[in-house]
Amino acid sequence: MVGSPDIKAQLVACGFTQQEGIDYLEMFSPVIKPTTVRLVLTIVVLYGWNIHKLDVYNAFLNGILQEEVYLTQPPGFVDPALPSHVCRLHKSLYGLKQAPRAWYNRLSEFLISIGFQASKGNTSLFILSLNGAMIYLLVYIDNILLIRSNSTLCHRLITLLQS
Repeated sequence: MVGSPDIKAQLVACGFTQQEGIDYLEMFSPVIKPTTVRLVLTIVVLYGWNIHKLDVYNAFLNGILQEEVYLTQPPGFVDPALPSHVCRLHKSLYGLKQAPRAWYNRLSEFLISIGFQASKGNTSLFILSLNGAMIYLLVYIDNILLIRSNSTLCHRLITLLQS
């Protein structure tokens, strides 16, 4: 329809009602340490490498939950025949306390499976060294910075991440 605005909606869980030890065990959010950022930027300047920024759209929806999490039926989508039933979530939603950890775990497992090494000093840094080419991958919540010496390898990585 011409002139009508795009209508978008996103289901967000009411994570503020979650209780630690009952609904989740721990919270985590991948954040880059400032010293790591300075070190990586120094490498960029010294070697003339490029930085590529990725914003992962709906990142938290890709996390797989380890805990059993239930959600009441969203308003407007309540089954009239079963109004008291709840939905069991298998993937995380925005608003859940464990959503950032679930997303990070899935991302880090994938990165390690394709050859990245996880930094021991910073959980948000992953390093890939392949045939003399290097990629440093920094994770900040749902954003990724790729610092690379080889653009072909970087483009292959982006294609893998998109799939």
